[in-house]
Amino acid sequence: QRRVHGEKYLKDRQRMARGAVVVESTKPAPPKRPMSTFFHYKKDILDDVKKSNPDKKITELTKIVSVMWKKIDDETKRKYEKLAEKNKEDYEAAKRSYEDEHGKIEKKKRKKKESSEDEDKSDEEVEEKKRPKRGGKKEN
Repeated sequence: QRRVHGEKYLKDRQRMARGAVVVESTKPAPPKRPMSTFFHYKKDILDDVKKSNPDKKITELTKIVSVMWKKIDDETKRKYEKLAEKNKEDYEAAKRSYEDEHGKIEKKKRKKKESSEDEDKSDEEVEEKKRPKRGGKKEN
């Protein structure tokens, strides 16, 4: 008797065939970190900046907002600092609650990119290549 698999199973099989690792966790996603003062300011002002600069890319818009952020008065900055502080407190409470229920939040590790040339060499040879040489005569 042949077993029929669902659509999700087939998509997972296709991903695994391409080399992706499919891991399903029973834990919900941890709370997201709070925004900084600058990002609160950017969120409030970005629409106005877009309207006055419709042809600019988001990176250019962010540069404009950062210049504006540097020029605003201390009173306005304090408003955003208070908002960021409140969000940080809310995050800390949500984080404690999450960790009490699901355990410590795991940090995602980034993989280091290595060139194919370094893969053929031993770890010691790669380290020697990376280390600068000190003292002595220059080699010709």
